[in-house]
Amino acid sequence: MDSAVGKAKSMAADLGGTEILQVLKHIYKQGCKPGHPRQVFVFTDGEVGNTKEVISEVQRHNSQHRCFAFGIGEGASTALIKGIARAANGTFEFITGKERMQPKVLRTLKCSLQPVVKDVTLKWTLPSGVEATLLSHPPNSIFRGQRSILYAQINGKITNVTDAEVSLDYTFKDESFKNPLQFSLHPEAESRLMIHRLAAKSVLRDIDERDDNVSEEVKKRILDTSLQSGVVSSLTAFIAVNKDLKQPIQGPMLRRNIPMPMFRSMPMMAYGAPMGMPVASACSMPAMQQPCLMYCMDASPVGGSALEMQSCDMLLYDDSSFDDVAEYSPPKPEPVPEDPLLKLIALQKADGSWELDAALASALGTKEEEMTSKNPGKDVDPKVWATVLSVIWLHSSSADRQEEIGRHT
Repeated sequence: MDSAVGKAKSMAADLGGTEILQVLKHIYKQGCKPGHPRQVFVFTDGEVGNTKEVISEVQRHNSQHRCFAFGIGEGASTALIKGIARAANGTFEFITGKERMQPKVLRTLKCSLQPVVKDVTLKWTLPSGVEATLLSHPPNSIFRGQRSILYAQINGKITNVTDAEVSLDYTFKDESFKNPLQFSLHPEAESRLMIHRLAAKSVLRDIDERDDNVSEEVKKRILDTSLQSGVVSSLTAFIAVNKDLKQPIQGPMLRRNIPMPMFRSMPMMAYGAPMGMPVASACSMPAMQQPCLMYCMDASPVGGSALEMQSCDMLLYDDSSFDDVAEYSPPKPEPVPEDPLLKLIALQKADGSWELDAALASALGTKEEEMTSKNPGKDVDPKVWATVLSVIWLHSSSADRQEEIGRHT
């Protein structure tokens, strides 16, 4: 435990870009102890350029381990985090803004230590001539408190029978269970097809995660599902059109790749943009040596063909032309004070005890001599006395963080 904690403290984000695939391959090559299933925890604050390869690698080894993923910050890839967790029967969490990481990590640890619901299947009782087709794959496992949503499509001619039944069968701790559910075969009159669109989204997501999603047959299915349901896919997109013109757009739409501007760390100035118009940058500004012209999307046909860019009265100027603007230097981040709770938890041994030493005295805000002098008896093991003091401090000074304390004491 001491070696693992020391290793974690010495680690830093100093290896360049996010590289997960090779790390996972190395992990999967290592042997596991018999009777101890492998649990993989992935923490990342970025994205990778080979998301599908990473998910496929996790999928190939999903019978040997479970994968739990954490996305930290706004830049974490949603597709990567959710994809690897689903591929290996784990869970995923996102930590953004000022959210604290510890409660979500501890919740995931609880999942990794508990037995799971396995062998999940659905058994249908339907009228003659009616069948059910699953649109999403049943989960291989379900954790306690976890929600799993399945979509199915009912096909066939419905006559006088109005109700049907589906049974959720599963295994938990080597014991079989059945949960029957009756449902109506007739949709509600005021249904807005929201469930249908969610089902289509699930279908499109499953297709995108497959390795064979480049064939013409699969592409046609993606297009058909997306256009019929009104759900965007990897091959479709919503296009904004200016309806005020009241004129149809002639000809095919053209794609325009808008390069991202490279700004220096200094103030910028902008002038004269018409209100309410969508604006997109159309210059690269290699070193901000020239004024940058901004463009607006215009749905009116240019040259009788397609969507084009029309210039707007907006200019960005290089601020080096303003002598009174001082060079901007970003403020240095203030050091973050160490969390007393985490400082104390880091001193806890693998057997749950604490050592009576100077490090513990510092974490508790006292002196080692004072703790030793208040030991109720010479025959009391110093580790026992140190553990008693630590537990008392945990419950008296961190009452609002009982979820974290409960996992450590």
